[in-house]
Amino acid sequence: MSAQPEHFPLPAAAPMRTPQCHLCGSSQHLSVDTIGAHHDPASGLVEVGYNCEKCGSFLAHAATVADVADVLHGSTNPPGLLQFGNHHLHCGVPMHTGAGKQHVLMVDATGQTVDPELEVYLSTRVLHCDECGFQMEIPD
Repeated sequence: MSAQPEHFPLPAAAPMRTPQCHLCGSSQHLSVDTIGAHHDPASGLVEVGYNCEKCGSFLAHAATVADVADVLHGSTNPPGLLQFGNHHLHCGVPMHTGAGKQHVLMVDATGQTVDPELEVYLSTRVLHCDECGFQMEIPD
């Protein structure tokens, strides 16, 4: 499963709906990947991103907390990695942050020296799961 960005962009007018696969027409095989704050906190809604493990489709929209909880509770496969706001959970427990790195990204297809002004620096942090040892590196 690939890591989702810190905050996935959703259309401002994303309608509220019950999580359900738009291809299969069922909520039976859904796996929640991300849960984020809704643009109107007083609405009682969250922004949820999920995929269907049967057909592979992905959908993100506003939903009630109760509907998201129903999907999480009714899932036959517990979520491997879940992004909840700025927090990441694996094996159902919060992951902790370890030391990150700074990577230098550059392309040198010609064998010539690359101008240092063209180098790109990417700072990352490493997330660790204490339950199973899973870890992943994400942009900081």
